[in-house]
Amino acid sequence: MRPVLDLRRFSLRARLSAGVVAIVLLTTVGITSAALYFVKRDMQTAIADEQFERISNIADAVDQKFLSRRTLLKTFGDSVESQNFTGTEGLQDLVVQHQSSLKEAFDNLAFVDAGGEIVANMNGAQQIGKINVKDRDYFQRTIAAGAGVVSQPFKNRISGLAQVAMTEPVLDRQGRIAYVITAFITLSERNFLGELARVKFGKSGYMFIVNTGGIIIDHPDKSRLLQHIDADGIRNFATDRAVAGFEGATEGVNRRGVHALYAFKHIGQTNWVLGAMYPRSEAFAPVEQIERFAWAGALLLTLLAGGLTFMTVRAQLAPLSRLREHMQVSRTLPDYTPMQEKFSGHAGDEVGDLSRAFDSLMRERQASQDRVQSSERFLRDVTDNLPAVVAYFDRDNRCLFANKAGLGMRGRTQADIGRMTMQESLPDAVYRQLVPKIALVLQGTPSRTEGTYDRNGKEGFFECHLAPDIRADGVAGYYVMTFDITRQKVAERERAAGETRVRTITDNLPALVSHVDASLRFTFVNAHLRALFEGIELVGQSLPDVRGAEDFEAVAPYVRRVLAGEAVTFEKMGDPARGIDKNWYQSHYIPDLGSDGTVRGFYGMTFDITERKQAEMRSAESERRLRGLTDNVPALMTELDLEERVVFCNGRYQTWLGMAPASMMNRHIRETIGEAHYEMRKPLLARAFAGEVVSFEQTARLLIGERTLQTTYLPQTNAQGEVVGLYILANDVTELKQKQKQLDALAREDALTGLPNRRSFEEHARDAMARSRRSGVPVCLLFLDIDYFKSINDSLGHSAGDAVLKEFGRRLKESVRKTDMAARYAGDEFVILLEGVAGMAEVQGVAAKVLAAMRPAFHLSGRTLRATTSIGVALSEEDEDFSSLFIRADTALYAAKKEGKNRFMMAVSKSETTGGTSWPRQEPSSA
Repeated sequence: MRPVLDLRRFSLRARLSAGVVAIVLLTTVGITSAALYFVKRDMQTAIADEQFERISNIADAVDQKFLSRRTLLKTFGDSVESQNFTGTEGLQDLVVQHQSSLKEAFDNLAFVDAGGEIVANMNGAQQIGKINVKDRDYFQRTIAAGAGVVSQPFKNRISGLAQVAMTEPVLDRQGRIAYVITAFITLSERNFLGELARVKFGKSGYMFIVNTGGIIIDHPDKSRLLQHIDADGIRNFATDRAVAGFEGATEGVNRRGVHALYAFKHIGQTNWVLGAMYPRSEAFAPVEQIERFAWAGALLLTLLAGGLTFMTVRAQLAPLSRLREHMQVSRTLPDYTPMQEKFSGHAGDEVGDLSRAFDSLMRERQASQDRVQSSERFLRDVTDNLPAVVAYFDRDNRCLFANKAGLGMRGRTQADIGRMTMQESLPDAVYRQLVPKIALVLQGTPSRTEGTYDRNGKEGFFECHLAPDIRADGVAGYYVMTFDITRQKVAERERAAGETRVRTITDNLPALVSHVDASLRFTFVNAHLRALFEGIELVGQSLPDVRGAEDFEAVAPYVRRVLAGEAVTFEKMGDPARGIDKNWYQSHYIPDLGSDGTVRGFYGMTFDITERKQAEMRSAESERRLRGLTDNVPALMTELDLEERVVFCNGRYQTWLGMAPASMMNRHIRETIGEAHYEMRKPLLARAFAGEVVSFEQTARLLIGERTLQTTYLPQTNAQGEVVGLYILANDVTELKQKQKQLDALAREDALTGLPNRRSFEEHARDAMARSRRSGVPVCLLFLDIDYFKSINDSLGHSAGDAVLKEFGRRLKESVRKTDMAARYAGDEFVILLEGVAGMAEVQGVAAKVLAAMRPAFHLSGRTLRATTSIGVALSEEDEDFSSLFIRADTALYAAKKEGKNRFMMAVSKSETTGGTSWPRQEPSSA
């Protein structure tokens, strides 16, 4: 049981101060707690409302995204219905034509007929006729309702990705569903939410989406997509409430045990719930900071009140404190000095009464002490200066006298004389050793004994003499005199232990240890040296005789140096002729100096260092192999320390730059590469020394010619992950760069016709549209395909089709200006882009020229055939993008082919595309 705190141990001044401080502390804590409660409640409510408002705005934005996608599908569906397709032909081309605008909103788009078969697909035609989705819930709901729906999340059968589908029915002329346009959104793609996906709540908060069935739609952890929120068995009651219909802010604990502030808002266009997770430690950090400041202020107020109280009480009790100090000091002084004059102002109060009473008592005590001290002073002066314990005990073992040393054994004072016994005056362990001797001396027999005692935690030794006080009536008591003999005993023990310790240490050292005097005779050898010379007593033998004349001659210079007072170390191989193996040994000779500085001999220690020598040789061989390897690597290799000094570089510096590796070692990299080059690389070096792998390319003029180098800075780290240096590797990538340029050129040219391909054309078209917007001069797009090309391919084979394509491309290139661009777009589709056109007449002239160039017969190997072309022509309008221009040209091409082919049609303007205006046409000349 813990003892109860005794307040009497503290001063009156401290108790009074503590009481006042406790009252102030309790009052301050109460007021602060109440204030903090209301402040925290209001601030936490405001933070929760702010988070709910943010998530509500984001939910509205998501609603708008779905609404815009549905509007896009509706518009696209209406466009398909207006073109009145009688079959599935042309749907795939239509999807490909609008792919660029649809790709920004959806990951894929497909046309599905009423039986669930895919008849057109944006991401390739390979799935057409191979996939049936009639069992999909979203397809069935669309057929049943006759309207577009947003599906529940599902896993794509082809890619295995988590997706949702948006549908839009396409009606035929009778109002029946002919096709279902199905657009897919992949949930794991970040463009699903666009910029909203990067919205953060604090540093580690995040946003997620679940549906009302508890299935995860979007989450930073993509592995949880399409899983139920409770799939791992851990429930989050906050998300459970949201799934059940709750909207607003609440608190909860996620599956990792993080306490967080949650906010939920339902999305109008779907059955989805948008949620935000904001860690409570981050959300309420300002509130907690205010709370810490409030409690710090309360503590400061308490300390100030306690300090003021303490100073007030101290001022009031100062006279009493001075009297107390005077009483404590007076008890230890031999002469007492009264103190009444210091309390002249307190003659009639409690302090004055206490002072006078203490003066009276101290005078009586001093008179008594003077009488006793006069009789004992002489004896005590003698015994107190003896280096021994002196005491006298009566027959009852009560101490009647003890000198200073005797009283100090147990911390006794003169006041204990006559009251303490022999047992009370000695340590228990010492008393038990003296009990037999006390019995003897009380019988009148003097005795002497030696024993041990505790000397400040260490073992001490004493010698005790007991002499009886024999009187006429017998033994009246006995005298005790005790001497401390610890130094003598310890010296004896240490001398013996030292010899044993030295022998044990040297015998167990993995070395040959010896001592040789100034006359070169052994005075000490350890066990290893004795074993080496088995059967020979080495102590007393001469060093030259033991080692032999030849071996001693090898060590004689070191012996002379050590006898001159110098410590020496040397290495030497063993002597096989004397039975000593070929191992390597290292010897240390240390002079043995006397107190007057003369050399009395020397100590010798010899260690077997064969393993170290072998390791050094292996290291040197390894370094030689490494140098040979790195010098032949076709790259510049360098190592820098933390101070950017070169600690290694390979031989390529000599062959590529004419710099000898030895001239670069231990020099700052600035000195080796030059000031200007170093300043360019300084920021990259700083990033690499910060732990980042940095790579860049540069063109350098070397001794072997101008080359392209790829340089990489690799941080060198230790076991703790700290950067301790830097590796620099510069590879010659000149040939690789040249091959990349060749491949890039091939990637922009159609291999069959030699015309620019689709990629090259689209890049050129974007630049041309930009120039058109800046200058205000329109551009013109001609979209061509070869009439009846599919029949040529099917009847005559692909080789004939390829020959037609090549000849068509040749004639097309000759029909346009050098400033215009003609390209093969895809299959039998070709495009021409005209810049700086003067008007519609110039455009029509170019189209007519192309038609005329294609009408002459195509002479192929073994046969002659005709291959005309149809052209759709569109002239760009103000603020029109390329996608819109392309769609208008494509639509005009479709109209030209519908009108009978071998002609061109001009596209209507953007403002007329929905008005049903008839197509103006240019009739071809007779074919």
